[in-house]
Amino acid sequence: MRAYGVLDTLPEQSYEDITKLAAFICETPISLISLVDSDRQWFKSERGLGAHQTPRSQSFCANTLVDAQTLIVTDARTDPRFKDNPLVLGDPNIRFYAGAPIVAPGGLVMGTVCVIDTEPRELSADQIEALEALARQVMVLFEHRTSIARVEEALGSSKEAQRHQGELAAIVSSSDDAILSKDLNGIITSWNVGASRIFGYSSQEMVGESILKLIPDELHSDETLIIGKVRNGERVEHFETERLTKDGRRIEVALTVSPVRDAFGNVIGASKVLRDISARKLIEKSLLQAEKIAAAGRMASTIAHEVNNPLEAVTNLLYLLRPLIVDTAGLAYLATAESEIARISNIAKQTLGFYHEHTAVSSVSVSDLVQHAVAVYEPRCTLNGIVIEKSLRSTQMLFLRQGETMQIVSNLIANSMYAMPSGGTLGVSTEDINGEDSGVLITIRDTGVGIAAQHIPKVFDAFFTTRSAIGTGIGLFVAKQFVEGHGGRIELQSNDDLQKHGTAVRIYLPLQTSYEGSPLLGSDAVPKQDQ
Repeated sequence: MRAYGVLDTLPEQSYEDITKLAAFICETPISLISLVDSDRQWFKSERGLGAHQTPRSQSFCANTLVDAQTLIVTDARTDPRFKDNPLVLGDPNIRFYAGAPIVAPGGLVMGTVCVIDTEPRELSADQIEALEALARQVMVLFEHRTSIARVEEALGSSKEAQRHQGELAAIVSSSDDAILSKDLNGIITSWNVGASRIFGYSSQEMVGESILKLIPDELHSDETLIIGKVRNGERVEHFETERLTKDGRRIEVALTVSPVRDAFGNVIGASKVLRDISARKLIEKSLLQAEKIAAAGRMASTIAHEVNNPLEAVTNLLYLLRPLIVDTAGLAYLATAESEIARISNIAKQTLGFYHEHTAVSSVSVSDLVQHAVAVYEPRCTLNGIVIEKSLRSTQMLFLRQGETMQIVSNLIANSMYAMPSGGTLGVSTEDINGEDSGVLITIRDTGVGIAAQHIPKVFDAFFTTRSAIGTGIGLFVAKQFVEGHGGRIELQSNDDLQKHGTAVRIYLPLQTSYEGSPLLGSDAVPKQDQ
Protein backbone atom coordinates (compact mmCIF):
# COMPACT_ATOMS: atom_id res chain seq x y z
CA MET A 1 0.00 0.00 0.00
CA ARG A 2 2.82 2.41 0.82
CA ALA A 3 4.23 1.80 -2.65
CA TYR A 4 1.23 3.61 -4.12
CA GLY A 5 2.10 6.73 -2.09
CA VAL A 6 -1.50 7.45 -1.11
CA LEU A 7 -1.39 7.49 2.71
CA ASP A 8 -1.66 10.93 4.33
CA THR A 9 -2.09 12.74 1.02
CA LEU A 10 -4.34 15.77 0.60
CA PRO A 11 -7.98 15.44 -0.56
CA GLU A 12 -8.45 15.02 -4.32
CA GLN A 13 -11.63 15.67 -6.28
CA SER A 14 -11.60 12.31 -8.09
CA TYR A 15 -11.82 10.48 -4.75
CA GLU A 16 -14.36 12.95 -3.33
CA ASP A 17 -16.56 12.20 -6.36
CA ILE A 18 -16.47 8.48 -5.56
CA THR A 19 -17.62 8.88 -1.93
CA LYS A 20 -20.32 11.30 -3.06
CA LEU A 21 -21.53 8.77 -5.65
CA ALA A 22 -21.39 5.89 -3.14
CA ALA A 23 -23.56 7.79 -0.64
CA PHE A 24 -26.01 8.74 -3.40
CA ILE A 25 -26.36 5.23 -4.84
CA CYS A 26 -26.65 3.50 -1.45
CA GLU A 27 -28.73 6.30 0.12
CA THR A 28 -26.56 6.55 3.25
CA PRO A 29 -25.38 9.59 5.25
CA ILE A 30 -21.78 8.35 5.52
CA SER A 31 -19.36 7.03 2.88
CA LEU A 32 -15.60 6.46 3.05
CA ILE A 33 -12.54 5.39 1.08
CA SER A 34 -10.73 3.60 3.91
CA LEU A 35 -7.13 2.31 3.79
CA VAL A 36 -6.12 -0.12 6.54
CA ASP A 37 -2.60 0.58 7.89
CA SER A 38 -0.74 -1.40 10.57
CA ASP A 39 -2.35 0.42 13.50
CA ARG A 40 -5.06 2.60 12.00
CA GLN A 41 -7.54 2.99 9.18
CA TRP A 42 -7.00 6.23 7.25
CA PHE A 43 -9.64 7.82 5.04
CA LYS A 44 -8.52 9.07 1.65
CA SER A 45 -12.00 10.58 1.35
CA GLU A 46 -14.80 10.79 3.89
CA ARG A 47 -18.35 12.06 3.63
CA GLY A 48 -20.54 12.58 6.68
CA LEU A 49 -18.18 11.11 9.34
CA GLY A 50 -16.12 14.15 10.32
CA ALA A 51 -12.91 12.20 11.03
CA HIS A 52 -9.80 11.40 8.95
CA GLN A 53 -8.75 8.18 10.70
CA THR A 54 -9.72 5.74 13.46
CA PRO A 55 -7.80 2.99 15.32
CA ARG A 56 -7.49 -0.27 13.42
CA SER A 57 -8.88 -2.08 16.49
CA GLN A 58 -12.23 -0.35 15.86
CA SER A 59 -12.19 -0.95 12.11
CA PHE A 60 -15.03 -2.71 10.30
CA CYS A 61 -13.01 -2.54 7.07
CA ALA A 62 -10.19 -4.71 8.47
CA ASN A 63 -12.55 -7.69 8.29
CA THR A 64 -12.40 -7.61 4.47
CA LEU A 65 -8.61 -8.09 4.37
CA VAL A 66 -8.79 -11.88 4.71
CA ASP A 67 -11.30 -13.08 2.11
CA ALA A 68 -11.47 -9.98 -0.16
CA GLN A 69 -15.27 -10.17 -0.21
CA THR A 70 -17.83 -7.40 0.20
CA LEU A 71 -18.87 -7.21 3.86
CA ILE A 72 -22.50 -6.40 4.71
CA VAL A 73 -23.55 -5.78 8.33
CA THR A 74 -27.28 -5.05 8.45
CA ASP A 75 -27.41 -4.32 12.20
CA ALA A 76 -24.12 -4.04 14.11
CA ARG A 77 -25.92 -4.23 17.46
CA THR A 78 -26.79 -7.88 16.82
CA ASP A 79 -23.53 -8.88 15.12
CA PRO A 80 -21.16 -10.59 17.60
CA ARG A 81 -18.14 -9.17 15.74
CA PHE A 82 -19.17 -5.56 16.20
CA LYS A 83 -21.80 -5.22 18.94
CA ASP A 84 -19.17 -4.12 21.51
CA ASN A 85 -17.32 -1.81 19.10
CA PRO A 86 -17.00 1.76 20.49
CA LEU A 87 -18.22 3.10 17.15
CA VAL A 88 -21.44 1.10 17.64
CA LEU A 89 -21.91 1.85 21.34
CA GLY A 90 -21.13 5.56 20.89
CA ASP A 91 -20.63 8.15 18.16
CA PRO A 92 -21.20 7.78 15.28
CA ASN A 93 -23.59 4.97 16.44
CA ILE A 94 -22.99 2.67 13.49
CA ARG A 95 -25.83 0.27 12.76
CA PHE A 96 -25.44 -0.55 9.07
CA TYR A 97 -22.13 -1.09 7.24
CA ALA A 98 -21.30 -2.23 3.71
CA GLY A 99 -17.71 -2.32 2.48
CA ALA A 100 -16.41 -3.38 -0.95
CA PRO A 101 -12.70 -4.33 -0.95
CA ILE A 102 -10.07 -2.31 -2.83
CA VAL A 103 -7.97 -5.14 -4.29
CA ALA A 104 -4.48 -4.57 -5.68
CA PRO A 105 -3.41 -6.45 -8.85
CA GLY A 106 -1.55 -9.02 -6.72
CA GLY A 107 -4.75 -9.87 -4.85
CA LEU A 108 -3.95 -8.04 -1.59
CA VAL A 109 -6.75 -5.96 -0.06
CA MET A 110 -5.71 -2.37 0.71
CA GLY A 111 -8.99 -1.17 2.21
CA THR A 112 -12.59 -0.57 1.24
CA VAL A 113 -15.09 1.76 -0.30
CA CYS A 114 -17.75 1.64 2.38
CA VAL A 115 -21.10 3.16 3.29
CA ILE A 116 -22.48 3.56 6.81
CA ASP A 117 -25.88 4.35 8.31
CA THR A 118 -27.12 4.94 11.84
CA GLU A 119 -30.18 2.79 11.17
CA PRO A 120 -30.32 -0.95 10.32
CA ARG A 121 -30.94 -1.55 6.62
CA GLU A 122 -30.03 -3.60 3.54
CA LEU A 123 -28.71 -2.90 0.04
CA SER A 124 -30.18 -4.11 -3.23
CA ALA A 125 -28.12 -6.29 -5.56
CA ASP A 126 -27.69 -3.29 -7.93
CA GLN A 127 -26.41 -1.10 -5.09
CA ILE A 128 -23.89 -3.77 -3.99
CA GLU A 129 -22.68 -4.19 -7.58
CA ALA A 130 -22.30 -0.40 -7.94
CA LEU A 131 -20.34 -0.19 -4.64
CA GLU A 132 -17.97 -2.91 -5.86
CA ALA A 133 -17.52 -1.05 -9.17
CA LEU A 134 -16.57 2.10 -7.26
CA ALA A 135 -13.98 0.12 -5.25
CA ARG A 136 -12.45 -1.09 -8.51
CA GLN A 137 -12.39 2.49 -9.76
CA VAL A 138 -10.41 3.56 -6.66
CA MET A 139 -7.80 0.90 -7.47
CA VAL A 140 -7.59 2.26 -11.01
CA LEU A 141 -6.94 5.73 -9.61
CA PHE A 142 -4.17 4.31 -7.39
CA GLU A 143 -2.64 2.64 -10.44
CA HIS A 144 -2.85 5.91 -12.34
CA ARG A 145 -0.91 7.60 -9.53
CA THR A 146 1.96 5.11 -9.85
CA SER A 147 1.76 5.25 -13.65
CA ILE A 148 2.22 9.01 -13.57
CA ALA A 149 5.17 8.64 -11.19
CA ARG A 150 6.76 6.07 -13.50
CA VAL A 151 6.18 8.29 -16.53
CA GLU A 152 7.75 11.28 -14.81
CA GLU A 153 10.76 9.16 -13.90
CA ALA A 154 11.00 7.71 -17.39
CA LEU A 155 10.74 11.10 -19.10
CA GLY A 156 13.89 12.29 -17.38
CA SER A 157 15.92 9.08 -17.63
CA SER A 158 16.86 8.58 -21.27
CA LYS A 159 16.30 9.38 -24.94
CA GLU A 160 14.36 6.14 -25.23
CA ALA A 161 11.93 7.44 -22.63
CA GLN A 162 11.53 10.63 -24.66
CA ARG A 163 10.66 8.53 -27.70
CA HIS A 164 7.79 6.96 -25.77
CA GLN A 165 6.70 10.20 -24.10
CA GLY A 166 3.79 10.82 -26.47
CA GLU A 167 2.36 7.34 -25.99
CA LEU A 168 2.74 7.24 -22.21
CA ALA A 169 1.46 10.80 -21.67
CA ALA A 170 -1.64 10.15 -23.79
CA ILE A 171 -2.41 6.92 -21.90
CA VAL A 172 -2.01 8.60 -18.52
CA SER A 173 -3.91 11.77 -19.46
CA SER A 174 -6.95 9.80 -20.65
CA SER A 175 -6.81 7.09 -17.99
CA ASP A 176 -10.05 6.31 -16.18
CA ASP A 177 -10.87 2.60 -16.01
CA ALA A 178 -9.89 0.05 -18.65
CA ILE A 179 -6.88 1.45 -20.54
CA LEU A 180 -5.44 0.07 -23.77
CA SER A 181 -3.50 1.28 -26.76
CA LYS A 182 -3.59 0.21 -30.39
CA ASP A 183 -1.91 1.01 -33.67
CA LEU A 184 -3.64 2.56 -36.67
CA ASN A 185 -4.58 -0.91 -37.94
CA GLY A 186 -6.53 -1.64 -34.76
CA ILE A 187 -3.97 -4.07 -33.29
CA ILE A 188 -3.80 -3.87 -29.49
CA THR A 189 -0.35 -2.93 -28.17
CA SER A 190 -1.05 -2.55 -24.42
CA TRP A 191 -3.72 -3.80 -22.02
CA ASN A 192 -4.07 -2.86 -18.35
CA VAL A 193 -5.51 -4.57 -15.27
CA GLY A 194 -8.75 -2.63 -15.54
CA ALA A 195 -9.31 -3.98 -19.03
CA SER A 196 -8.78 -7.52 -17.74
CA ARG A 197 -11.37 -6.97 -15.00
CA ILE A 198 -13.98 -5.62 -17.39
CA PHE A 199 -13.51 -7.94 -20.36
CA GLY A 200 -12.12 -11.09 -18.73
CA TYR A 201 -9.11 -11.32 -21.07
CA SER A 202 -5.55 -11.20 -19.78
CA SER A 203 -2.90 -8.98 -21.30
CA GLN A 204 -1.24 -12.06 -22.84
CA GLU A 205 -4.51 -12.95 -24.58
CA MET A 206 -5.17 -9.52 -26.08
CA VAL A 207 -1.86 -7.84 -26.97
CA GLY A 208 -1.36 -8.48 -30.69
CA GLU A 209 -5.08 -9.13 -31.28
CA SER A 210 -7.46 -6.93 -33.28
CA ILE A 211 -9.68 -4.53 -31.35
CA LEU A 212 -12.59 -5.94 -33.38
CA LYS A 213 -12.51 -8.97 -31.07
CA LEU A 214 -14.28 -6.80 -28.48
CA ILE A 215 -16.79 -5.17 -30.84
CA PRO A 216 -20.15 -6.69 -31.93
CA ASP A 217 -20.32 -7.31 -35.67
CA GLU A 218 -22.98 -4.66 -36.32
CA LEU A 219 -20.82 -2.00 -34.61
CA HIS A 220 -17.61 -2.53 -36.61
CA SER A 221 -18.42 0.62 -38.59
CA ASP A 222 -18.07 2.66 -35.38
CA GLU A 223 -14.44 1.57 -35.09
CA THR A 224 -13.80 2.67 -38.69
CA LEU A 225 -15.12 6.15 -37.88
CA ILE A 226 -13.07 6.34 -34.67
CA ILE A 227 -9.82 5.36 -36.40
CA GLY A 228 -10.59 7.93 -39.11
CA LYS A 229 -10.82 10.69 -36.50
CA VAL A 230 -7.64 9.51 -34.77
CA ARG A 231 -5.71 9.57 -38.09
CA ASN A 232 -6.77 13.22 -38.41
CA GLY A 233 -5.45 13.92 -34.92
CA GLU A 234 -8.93 14.27 -33.41
CA ARG A 235 -9.97 13.11 -29.93
CA VAL A 236 -13.20 11.12 -29.43
CA GLU A 237 -14.77 11.87 -26.05
CA HIS A 238 -17.43 10.04 -24.03
CA PHE A 239 -18.75 7.87 -26.84
CA GLU A 240 -21.32 5.43 -25.40
CA THR A 241 -21.60 2.05 -27.05
CA GLU A 242 -21.52 -1.71 -26.41
CA ARG A 243 -18.62 -4.16 -26.22
CA LEU A 244 -18.23 -7.94 -25.83
CA THR A 245 -16.62 -9.72 -22.87
CA LYS A 246 -14.76 -13.01 -22.98
CA ASP A 247 -17.88 -14.93 -21.90
CA GLY A 248 -19.96 -13.35 -24.68
CA ARG A 249 -21.84 -10.79 -22.59
CA ARG A 250 -22.63 -7.36 -23.99
CA ILE A 251 -21.72 -4.51 -21.65
CA GLU A 252 -22.35 -0.79 -21.92
CA VAL A 253 -19.23 1.37 -21.89
CA ALA A 254 -18.22 4.97 -22.46
CA LEU A 255 -15.15 5.45 -24.65
CA THR A 256 -12.55 8.20 -24.73
CA VAL A 257 -9.99 7.84 -27.53
CA SER A 258 -6.89 10.03 -27.97
CA PRO A 259 -4.33 10.00 -30.77
CA VAL A 260 -0.80 8.89 -29.81
CA ARG A 261 2.03 10.79 -31.51
CA ASP A 262 5.72 10.08 -31.92
CA ALA A 263 8.55 12.49 -31.13
CA PHE A 264 7.95 14.26 -34.48
CA GLY A 265 4.21 14.78 -33.89
CA ASN A 266 3.03 12.08 -36.27
CA VAL A 267 -0.02 10.04 -35.22
CA ILE A 268 1.13 6.44 -34.74
CA GLY A 269 -1.82 4.96 -32.87
CA ALA A 270 -4.44 5.62 -30.23
CA SER A 271 -4.98 5.24 -26.51
CA LYS A 272 -8.45 4.16 -25.49
CA VAL A 273 -10.21 4.38 -22.13
CA LEU A 274 -13.31 2.24 -21.60
CA ARG A 275 -15.39 3.05 -18.57
CA ASP A 276 -18.04 0.67 -17.20
CA ILE A 277 -21.10 2.92 -16.88
CA SER A 278 -23.28 0.52 -14.87
CA ALA A 279 -23.16 2.83 -11.81
CA ARG A 280 -24.27 5.78 -13.92
CA LYS A 281 -27.07 3.72 -15.43
CA LEU A 282 -28.24 2.99 -11.88
CA ILE A 283 -28.48 6.74 -11.25
CA GLU A 284 -30.34 7.22 -14.53
CA LYS A 285 -32.89 4.64 -13.37
CA SER A 286 -33.40 6.70 -10.20
CA LEU A 287 -33.90 9.86 -12.25
CA LEU A 288 -36.36 8.04 -14.51
CA GLN A 289 -38.29 6.94 -11.42
CA ALA A 290 -38.44 10.55 -10.25
CA GLU A 291 -39.77 11.60 -13.64
CA LYS A 292 -42.45 8.89 -13.44
CA ILE A 293 -43.54 10.31 -10.10
CA ALA A 294 -43.65 13.82 -11.56
CA ALA A 295 -45.65 12.57 -14.55
CA ALA A 296 -48.07 10.84 -12.22
CA GLY A 297 -48.46 14.11 -10.33
CA ARG A 298 -49.25 15.99 -13.52
CA MET A 299 -51.80 13.37 -14.51
CA ALA A 300 -53.35 13.45 -11.03
CA SER A 301 -53.64 17.23 -11.23
CA THR A 302 -55.53 16.96 -14.52
CA ILE A 303 -57.85 14.30 -13.12
CA ALA A 304 -58.48 16.37 -9.97
CA HIS A 305 -59.45 19.35 -12.12
CA GLU A 306 -61.99 17.25 -14.00
CA VAL A 307 -63.36 15.75 -10.76
CA ASN A 308 -64.11 19.08 -9.05
CA ASN A 309 -67.23 19.97 -11.06
CA PRO A 310 -69.07 16.63 -10.58
CA LEU A 311 -68.11 16.74 -6.89
CA GLU A 312 -69.86 20.08 -6.52
CA ALA A 313 -72.94 18.67 -8.25
CA VAL A 314 -73.06 15.65 -5.92
CA THR A 315 -72.61 17.94 -2.89
CA ASN A 316 -75.57 20.06 -4.02
CA LEU A 317 -77.72 16.99 -4.59
CA LEU A 318 -76.94 15.70 -1.08
CA TYR A 319 -77.91 19.11 0.29
CA LEU A 320 -81.27 18.94 -1.53
CA LEU A 321 -81.77 15.36 -0.36
CA ARG A 322 -81.31 16.11 3.38
CA PRO A 323 -84.85 17.52 4.02
CA LEU A 324 -86.37 14.40 2.42
CA ILE A 325 -84.73 11.96 4.87
CA VAL A 326 -86.31 11.71 8.30
CA ASP A 327 -85.18 8.42 9.88
CA THR A 328 -82.07 8.40 12.09
CA ALA A 329 -80.18 5.70 10.17
CA GLY A 330 -80.73 7.48 6.88
CA LEU A 331 -79.47 10.77 8.28
CA ALA A 332 -76.37 9.01 9.64
CA TYR A 333 -75.61 7.50 6.22
CA LEU A 334 -76.19 10.90 4.60
CA ALA A 335 -73.78 12.55 7.06
CA THR A 336 -71.13 9.95 6.24
CA ALA A 337 -71.65 10.50 2.51
CA GLU A 338 -71.31 14.28 2.93
CA SER A 339 -68.14 13.81 4.98
CA GLU A 340 -66.58 11.53 2.36
CA ILE A 341 -67.51 13.91 -0.47
CA ALA A 342 -65.83 16.72 1.48
CA ARG A 343 -62.74 14.56 1.93
CA ILE A 344 -62.59 13.77 -1.80
CA SER A 345 -62.93 17.48 -2.54
CA ASN A 346 -60.01 18.23 -0.21
CA ILE A 347 -57.90 15.61 -1.99
CA ALA A 348 -58.70 17.19 -5.35
CA LYS A 349 -57.78 20.64 -4.03
CA GLN A 350 -54.55 19.33 -2.58
CA THR A 351 -53.61 17.74 -5.90
CA LEU A 352 -54.22 20.99 -7.72
CA GLY A 353 -51.94 22.83 -5.31
CA PHE A 354 -54.67 24.75 -3.49
CA TYR A 355 -54.84 22.54 -0.41
CA HIS A 356 -51.36 23.25 0.96
CA GLU A 357 -51.62 26.95 0.13
CA HIS A 358 -55.06 27.73 1.52
CA THR A 359 -55.97 25.04 4.11
CA ALA A 360 -54.60 25.69 7.60
CA VAL A 361 -53.69 22.88 9.93
CA SER A 362 -55.97 22.33 12.91
CA SER A 363 -55.89 20.71 16.32
CA VAL A 364 -57.10 17.15 15.71
CA SER A 365 -58.05 14.34 18.07
CA VAL A 366 -56.18 11.38 16.61
CA SER A 367 -58.57 8.84 18.17
CA ASP A 368 -61.63 10.67 16.78
CA LEU A 369 -60.06 10.83 13.33
CA VAL A 370 -59.21 7.10 13.33
CA GLN A 371 -62.71 6.28 14.64
CA HIS A 372 -64.22 8.21 11.74
CA ALA A 373 -62.05 6.36 9.21
CA VAL A 374 -63.06 3.00 10.69
CA ALA A 375 -66.75 3.96 10.63
CA VAL A 376 -66.59 4.52 6.88
CA TYR A 377 -65.37 0.95 6.30
CA GLU A 378 -67.42 -0.86 8.98
CA PRO A 379 -70.33 -1.85 6.68
CA ARG A 380 -67.95 -3.27 4.07
CA CYS A 381 -65.96 -5.15 6.73
CA THR A 382 -69.14 -6.71 8.10
CA LEU A 383 -70.17 -7.75 4.59
CA ASN A 384 -66.75 -9.39 3.98
CA GLY A 385 -66.62 -11.23 7.31
CA ILE A 386 -63.91 -8.98 8.79
CA VAL A 387 -64.06 -8.45 12.56
CA ILE A 388 -62.86 -5.02 13.74
CA GLU A 389 -61.03 -4.80 17.07
CA LYS A 390 -60.57 -1.20 18.27
CA SER A 391 -58.49 0.18 21.12
CA LEU A 392 -58.51 3.96 20.75
CA ARG A 393 -56.85 5.06 23.99
CA SER A 394 -55.03 8.20 22.83
CA THR A 395 -56.32 11.49 24.23
CA GLN A 396 -53.77 13.71 22.49
CA MET A 397 -54.63 16.58 20.15
CA LEU A 398 -52.09 17.10 17.36
CA PHE A 399 -51.72 19.91 14.82
CA LEU A 400 -52.34 18.13 11.51
CA ARG A 401 -53.92 18.56 8.13
CA GLN A 402 -57.03 16.55 8.87
CA GLY A 403 -57.86 15.61 5.28
CA GLU A 404 -54.39 14.23 4.56
CA THR A 405 -54.27 12.28 7.82
CA MET A 406 -57.72 10.82 7.16
CA GLN A 407 -56.61 9.75 3.69
CA ILE A 408 -53.50 7.98 4.99
CA VAL A 409 -55.42 6.03 7.67
CA SER A 410 -58.18 5.16 5.17
CA ASN A 411 -55.62 3.85 2.65
CA LEU A 412 -54.03 1.60 5.29
CA ILE A 413 -57.43 0.22 6.34
CA ALA A 414 -58.29 -0.42 2.68
CA ASN A 415 -54.96 -2.26 2.19
CA SER A 416 -55.79 -4.52 5.14
CA MET A 417 -59.24 -5.26 3.72
CA TYR A 418 -57.78 -6.24 0.33
CA ALA A 419 -55.43 -8.62 2.16
CA MET A 420 -58.40 -10.45 3.75
CA PRO A 421 -60.73 -11.40 0.86
CA SER A 422 -62.12 -14.34 2.87
CA GLY A 423 -62.51 -12.51 6.16
CA GLY A 424 -60.25 -12.07 9.16
CA THR A 425 -59.48 -9.61 11.94
CA LEU A 426 -58.67 -5.91 11.55
CA GLY A 427 -57.05 -4.36 14.61
CA VAL A 428 -56.95 -0.57 14.95
CA SER A 429 -55.41 1.18 17.95
CA THR A 430 -54.12 4.54 19.14
CA GLU A 431 -52.05 5.18 22.24
CA ASP A 432 -50.17 8.08 23.77
CA ILE A 433 -46.39 7.91 24.02
CA ASN A 434 -44.88 9.82 26.94
CA GLY A 435 -41.33 10.90 27.71
CA GLU A 436 -38.78 12.56 25.44
CA ASP A 437 -40.45 11.05 22.37
CA SER A 438 -43.97 12.25 23.27
CA GLY A 439 -46.57 11.69 20.62
CA VAL A 440 -49.22 9.28 19.36
CA LEU A 441 -48.79 5.75 18.00
CA ILE A 442 -51.35 4.54 15.45
CA THR A 443 -51.32 0.80 14.71
CA ILE A 444 -53.30 -0.95 11.96
CA ARG A 445 -52.97 -4.72 12.06
CA ASP A 446 -54.59 -7.48 9.99
CA THR A 447 -54.60 -11.25 9.63
CA GLY A 448 -54.37 -11.08 5.85
CA VAL A 449 -52.16 -12.98 3.43
CA GLY A 450 -49.05 -10.99 4.37
CA ILE A 451 -46.15 -9.78 2.25
CA ALA A 452 -43.23 -11.96 1.14
CA ALA A 453 -39.95 -11.16 2.89
CA GLN A 454 -38.17 -10.19 -0.35
CA HIS A 455 -40.79 -7.51 -1.04
CA ILE A 456 -40.79 -5.80 2.38
CA PRO A 457 -37.73 -3.54 1.71
CA LYS A 458 -39.55 -2.12 -1.33
CA VAL A 459 -43.07 -1.53 0.07
CA PHE A 460 -42.47 2.23 0.54
CA ASP A 461 -41.06 2.69 -2.99
CA ALA A 462 -43.20 4.63 -5.43
CA PHE A 463 -45.16 2.41 -7.85
CA PHE A 464 -44.24 -0.84 -6.09
CA THR A 465 -47.27 -3.05 -5.51
CA THR A 466 -48.03 -6.73 -5.00
CA ARG A 467 -51.55 -6.21 -6.40
CA SER A 468 -50.62 -5.72 -10.05
CA ALA A 469 -54.21 -5.87 -11.26
CA ILE A 470 -55.62 -3.09 -9.04
CA GLY A 471 -52.77 -1.51 -7.06
CA THR A 472 -51.03 1.74 -8.03
CA GLY A 473 -48.08 1.41 -5.65
CA ILE A 474 -48.55 5.00 -4.48
CA GLY A 475 -50.39 4.58 -1.14
CA LEU A 476 -47.52 3.58 1.16
CA PHE A 477 -45.11 5.91 -0.67
CA VAL A 478 -47.45 8.85 0.00
CA ALA A 479 -47.98 7.69 3.60
CA LYS A 480 -44.23 7.71 4.24
CA GLN A 481 -43.81 11.18 2.73
CA PHE A 482 -46.73 12.49 4.81
CA VAL A 483 -45.60 10.96 8.12
CA GLU A 484 -41.97 12.03 7.71
CA GLY A 485 -43.18 15.49 6.67
CA HIS A 486 -44.79 15.76 10.10
CA GLY A 487 -41.53 14.68 11.75
CA GLY A 488 -42.86 11.17 12.40
CA ARG A 489 -41.96 7.60 11.52
CA ILE A 490 -43.76 4.73 9.78
CA GLU A 491 -42.80 1.06 9.82
CA LEU A 492 -44.28 -2.12 8.41
CA GLN A 493 -43.94 -5.72 9.61
CA SER A 494 -45.43 -8.62 7.68
CA ASN A 495 -45.36 -12.40 7.44
CA ASP A 496 -46.75 -14.58 4.66
CA ASP A 497 -46.28 -17.83 6.59
CA LEU A 498 -49.38 -20.03 6.36
CA GLN A 499 -49.63 -20.31 10.16
CA LYS A 500 -48.70 -16.75 11.20
CA HIS A 501 -49.65 -14.56 8.26
CA GLY A 502 -50.57 -10.92 8.63
CA THR A 503 -49.33 -7.34 8.45
CA ALA A 504 -48.92 -4.51 10.97
CA VAL A 505 -48.28 -0.86 10.12
CA ARG A 506 -47.26 1.54 12.89
CA ILE A 507 -47.30 5.32 12.55
CA TYR A 508 -45.67 7.53 15.16
CA LEU A 509 -46.60 11.22 15.09
CA PRO A 510 -44.73 13.52 17.50
CA LEU A 511 -46.54 15.87 19.88
CA GLN A 512 -44.65 18.76 18.25
CA THR A 513 -45.35 18.12 14.56
CA SER A 514 -43.56 19.92 11.75
CA TYR A 515 -46.69 21.98 11.01
CA GLU A 516 -47.12 23.53 14.47
CA GLY A 517 -46.03 27.18 14.45
CA SER A 518 -45.21 27.01 10.73
CA PRO A 519 -45.10 30.12 8.51
CA LEU A 520 -48.46 29.02 7.13
CA LEU A 521 -50.05 29.89 10.48
CA GLY A 522 -47.63 32.50 11.77
CA SER A 523 -45.79 32.04 15.03
CA ASP A 524 -48.66 33.52 17.08
CA ALA A 525 -51.55 32.13 15.08
CA VAL A 526 -54.14 29.90 16.67
CA PRO A 527 -55.07 26.97 14.39
CA LYS A 528 -58.68 27.04 13.33
CA GLN A 529 -60.87 24.02 14.03
CA ASP A 530 -62.16 22.23 10.94
CA GLN A 531 -65.76 23.18 10.19
